[in-house]
Amino acid sequence: MAETYIIRMGAIPSRKLRKTVKVFIKEEDVSLVDDDGHEFGVSLEKNRLILKAGV
Repeated sequence: MAETYIIRMGAIPSRKLRKTVKVFIKEEDVSLVDDDGHEFGVSLEKNRLILKAGV
């Protein structure tokens, strides 16, 4: 079963950083690899960052 993590944009402390993250996610195909080598797809939905494992 794939894991899904939801991070609300309001949890990012800086308005400037939130804006930078939104622009980056919208313009690029983004993935994240953790220290254990697990890969997560990253998307922006309803003002939340969605991290889905097993992408």
